[in-house]
Amino acid sequence: MQATSPQEKLSGVIERLTFHSQETGFCVIRVRVKGKRDMVTVVGASPSISPGEFVECVGFWNNDRQHGLQFKAVTLNVVPPSTLEGIQKYLGSGMVKGIGPHFAEKLVHAFGENVF
Repeated sequence: MQATSPQEKLSGVIERLTFHSQETGFCVIRVRVKGKRDMVTVVGASPSISPGEFVECVGFWNNDRQHGLQFKAVTLNVVPPSTLEGIQKYLGSGMVKGIGPHFAEKLVHAFGENVF
Protein backbone atom coordinates (compact mmCIF):
# COMPACT_ATOMS: atom_id res chain seq x y z
CA MET A 1 0.00 0.00 0.00
CA GLN A 2 1.23 3.40 -0.90
CA ALA A 3 -0.08 6.81 0.11
CA THR A 4 -1.09 8.94 -2.86
CA SER A 5 -1.42 12.27 -1.04
CA PRO A 6 -0.56 14.02 2.26
CA GLN A 7 -2.90 13.87 5.25
CA GLU A 8 -6.22 15.62 4.88
CA LYS A 9 -9.58 15.82 6.63
CA LEU A 10 -12.74 14.03 5.56
CA SER A 11 -16.15 13.98 7.22
CA GLY A 12 -19.60 12.64 6.48
CA VAL A 13 -22.41 10.27 7.40
CA ILE A 14 -21.79 6.53 7.57
CA GLU A 15 -24.11 4.92 5.03
CA ARG A 16 -22.88 1.35 5.38
CA LEU A 17 -20.72 -0.64 7.76
CA THR A 18 -18.89 -3.09 5.50
CA PHE A 19 -16.71 -4.67 8.20
CA HIS A 20 -15.97 -4.11 11.89
CA SER A 21 -13.81 -6.23 14.19
CA GLN A 22 -14.97 -6.09 17.81
CA GLU A 23 -11.54 -7.31 18.93
CA THR A 24 -9.28 -4.81 17.14
CA GLY A 25 -11.69 -2.02 16.18
CA PHE A 26 -10.59 -2.26 12.54
CA CYS A 27 -13.41 -1.11 10.29
CA VAL A 28 -14.30 -0.53 6.67
CA ILE A 29 -17.15 1.93 6.20
CA ARG A 30 -18.88 3.67 3.30
CA VAL A 31 -19.33 7.37 3.96
CA ARG A 32 -21.45 9.96 2.17
CA VAL A 33 -19.23 13.03 1.98
CA LYS A 34 -20.67 16.43 1.11
CA GLY A 35 -19.37 17.58 -2.26
CA LYS A 36 -18.54 14.07 -3.51
CA ARG A 37 -20.86 12.33 -5.94
CA ASP A 38 -20.10 8.77 -4.83
CA MET A 39 -19.70 7.32 -1.37
CA VAL A 40 -16.14 7.07 -0.06
CA THR A 41 -14.63 3.91 1.41
CA VAL A 42 -12.92 4.71 4.71
CA VAL A 43 -10.59 2.25 6.44
CA GLY A 44 -9.68 2.90 10.07
CA ALA A 45 -10.24 1.88 13.66
CA SER A 46 -13.06 2.60 16.08
CA PRO A 47 -14.24 0.64 19.12
CA SER A 48 -17.88 1.17 18.16
CA ILE A 49 -19.39 2.37 14.89
CA SER A 50 -22.84 2.31 13.24
CA PRO A 51 -24.60 3.51 10.11
CA GLY A 52 -26.13 6.96 10.55
CA GLU A 53 -23.31 8.24 12.71
CA PHE A 54 -21.25 11.19 11.55
CA VAL A 55 -17.49 10.63 11.29
CA GLU A 56 -14.60 13.05 11.17
CA CYS A 57 -11.39 11.51 9.83
CA VAL A 58 -7.82 12.60 9.28
CA GLY A 59 -5.75 10.48 6.95
CA PHE A 60 -4.67 9.99 3.38
CA TRP A 61 -5.90 8.54 0.11
CA ASN A 62 -4.64 5.10 -0.78
CA ASN A 63 -5.14 3.16 -4.00
CA ASP A 64 -5.26 -0.45 -2.82
CA ARG A 65 -4.53 -3.04 -5.52
CA GLN A 66 -7.39 -5.28 -4.49
CA HIS A 67 -10.00 -2.82 -3.18
CA GLY A 68 -9.35 0.37 -5.15
CA LEU A 69 -9.31 3.94 -3.88
CA GLN A 70 -9.80 4.23 -0.12
CA PHE A 71 -9.36 6.89 2.53
CA LYS A 72 -7.07 5.44 5.19
CA ALA A 73 -7.99 7.18 8.43
CA VAL A 74 -5.18 7.76 10.91
CA THR A 75 -7.77 9.20 13.32
CA LEU A 76 -11.47 8.46 13.13
CA ASN A 77 -13.87 10.26 15.48
CA VAL A 78 -17.51 9.23 15.65
CA VAL A 79 -20.09 11.92 16.39
CA PRO A 80 -23.69 10.93 17.30
CA PRO A 81 -26.21 11.65 14.54
CA SER A 82 -27.94 15.03 14.62
CA THR A 83 -29.97 15.04 11.39
CA LEU A 84 -33.30 13.25 11.06
CA GLU A 85 -31.89 11.04 8.31
CA GLY A 86 -28.86 10.18 10.44
CA ILE A 87 -30.99 9.41 13.49
CA GLN A 88 -33.23 7.15 11.40
CA LYS A 89 -30.26 5.24 9.93
CA TYR A 90 -28.69 4.92 13.37
CA LEU A 91 -31.84 3.57 15.01
CA GLY A 92 -32.58 1.24 12.08
CA SER A 93 -29.06 -0.16 11.94
CA GLY A 94 -29.82 -2.99 14.37
CA MET A 95 -27.92 -1.49 17.30
CA VAL A 96 -31.10 -1.34 19.35
CA LYS A 97 -32.81 -4.72 19.61
CA GLY A 98 -36.35 -4.63 18.27
CA ILE A 99 -35.90 -1.48 16.19
CA GLY A 100 -35.48 -2.03 12.48
CA PRO A 101 -35.60 0.42 9.57
CA HIS A 102 -39.42 0.56 9.48
CA PHE A 103 -39.89 1.24 13.20
CA ALA A 104 -36.99 3.71 13.16
CA GLU A 105 -38.78 5.67 10.44
CA LYS A 106 -41.96 5.75 12.54
CA LEU A 107 -40.06 6.91 15.64
CA VAL A 108 -38.32 9.71 13.79
CA HIS A 109 -41.58 10.76 12.15
CA ALA A 110 -43.34 10.87 15.54
CA PHE A 111 -40.60 12.42 17.71
CA GLY A 112 -38.17 14.09 15.30
CA GLU A 113 -34.83 15.05 16.83
CA ASN A 114 -36.26 14.41 20.32
CA VAL A 115 -36.25 10.64 19.77
CA PHE A 116 -33.05 10.37 21.83
